[in-house]
Amino acid sequence: MQKPIRTVGTAVAGLAMALALTGAGAVVTVATATAAAASETGAQGWDVSGSFDTQQECVAAGDAGVAAGSWAQYWCVLFEARWDLMTPA
Repeated sequence: MQKPIRTVGTAVAGLAMALALTGAGAVVTVATATAAAASETGAQGWDVSGSFDTQQECVAAGDAGVAAGSWAQYWCVLFEARWDLMTPA
């Protein structure tokens, strides 16, 4: 029971940090184990557009894509110690 609570707590803390890092109104989220598993195969309607060592690198790439008009929103998903940039398909 402790591991699911710790996972949710970590995800919530990460989400708060991710939202604090974004200023463009883009959607950034930290995934739970279920959503992270979707990153490997790509969630329905979303593509993996890059993989980064840090959350900051992922957010910067996501923000750059928003600024360039490549996508209107994105997710940065932690999966197997890498941050995957998920963009609409």
